[in-house]
Amino acid sequence: MASLLSGYITQLHAFIINPEPRPGLQPIPGSQPLTIGAAVLPPLVYYVALLLLAPPPPPFINSIYVKTLRNALALTAGILFFRLPLAYHVPQSIGLTYQLGLVGLYGGCRVLDAFFISPYFFHHIPRRVVYVHKPRAQTPVQEELGTAKEWSDGGVKEPYFHQEKKNVVNTEAKAAQVDIHSPPTAIEASQGRRSSLSGGLGDIARRMSSSIPDAACGSYFAVQRTLHGPDPRPVLETATTESGWPRTLRDRASWALELELSMRGVGFTWTTADVRHTRKTWLPTVGNRVHSILVHVLPVLLASWFAIRSVYVRYLAASFVDDDDVGSSASVFDDCLPRPAQLLLTGALGAFLMAAFSLGHSLFAIALSPLAPGPLAFFPPLYSVRVWDVASVRGFWSYGWHRLFARLFLVYGVWPGEWAERRLTGKGAGEPADVGKVLGGFLASAFVHAFSVRGVLGGDWNSAAGEAKFFALNGLAVVLESAVARAVRRSRKRRGYGERMWYDGWIGRIWWIMVVLGSGRNFARGWVKSGLVRETAFIY
Repeated sequence: MASLLSGYITQLHAFIINPEPRPGLQPIPGSQPLTIGAAVLPPLVYYVALLLLAPPPPPFINSIYVKTLRNALALTAGILFFRLPLAYHVPQSIGLTYQLGLVGLYGGCRVLDAFFISPYFFHHIPRRVVYVHKPRAQTPVQEELGTAKEWSDGGVKEPYFHQEKKNVVNTEAKAAQVDIHSPPTAIEASQGRRSSLSGGLGDIARRMSSSIPDAACGSYFAVQRTLHGPDPRPVLETATTESGWPRTLRDRASWALELELSMRGVGFTWTTADVRHTRKTWLPTVGNRVHSILVHVLPVLLASWFAIRSVYVRYLAASFVDDDDVGSSASVFDDCLPRPAQLLLTGALGAFLMAAFSLGHSLFAIALSPLAPGPLAFFPPLYSVRVWDVASVRGFWSYGWHRLFARLFLVYGVWPGEWAERRLTGKGAGEPADVGKVLGGFLASAFVHAFSVRGVLGGDWNSAAGEAKFFALNGLAVVLESAVARAVRRSRKRRGYGERMWYDGWIGRIWWIMVVLGSGRNFARGWVKSGLVRETAFIY
């Protein structure tokens, strides 16, 4: 047994120190295997610079000498971050080399934003935000439908399924009383007929639940509670910007560490919009996260991985027998995969990535939960809505997908896009510039992902165009659907219809799924060519 363990350790050590790229990896010519020093130095220099960025006290932080030293350190950190994916690769993994591109580009852009763009163009240094969560009484969703705006609750539905039947019965009883005493007008009746199904399947299910026996209804909600898991804690959230902090060196060290680790700006005035949807929210407990991993995340992760591996083994493995020719054919995705298999692989990759992000988010939240109520233990939900509740391409990217790179896309895509639209159209500073905002954000995403996959395709920009096309096409789809939605609303208003019809949600769902899967074939095509699908399928 000891000899077997020793043999495994020896093989693992040899694998780690082996400088030869693994089969399928095509590093940028001239790049070297990543060293520990090269990996540690950029975030370390960035952290030291952040120690000098935090606002005073002490007063000498604002001196010209400290600012000069701080900017010099920041420039060094930025150069080191940008250099990472250009000069190094991870020979043991295609995926880690791809991630190296994301880390390098994100880190460099973040440094420029924190030390130069925000302070000198907007006169803003991120301040820490203190979150106070006070317990609140559970409030049924039906009581607020009349006043809540779309997405104002972050898309998180009230999790108290065990009270659903009672709430539905009470609501329907009140509605019946109103109907008896207040007969509708002809116009109201006409509009009611046109939108009688606007509640969707959820409303139909709730109405059906009131007509079935209590025992069966109780069993139904028991199954729902089992699938949903423990209820999160209902709270009212208050965020207050701190002033006069940090005060001590320890405070400053904590400020720098928290800002460096916070991709979404949680705990700072850089917080992204998906974290600031509402004051009425829920705090997931460790039990919630463990249940989510076991019941939701792992099944999706395993099912999507099985689909990816099955497609690869059945259709693609024979095309990559010779490792020297891996990815050399630009058309292997189209030549070897029939259209249904292309769509299956595309959907499976999306589900796998979504589940993998969720798994990592939950594991970090569980590991850091002992630090609560500190900022490092605050992990707001990664996804604002469930995928099946999304009804547009904009809704998918705004609420159905993670926004870990939202600040990067805001600074380097959304703001320049809005500026360009206003310059081209003559719009004022207060007027919306939605087209520039959308296209700028998606083009920034296109560049970031193409830059990263380029690092595993030998530095060839043409081969990395698949991911760029995917995000650019989705940006155009958002612009198109917004224009169509405005035209449809105007047309309905002229004809006396309501703005929303019962079938809008279903058309929106079909539309966004077609767009994401159709354009996502470009994404999957690049992942097949780069060997990322091969590594995801655990084929070595």
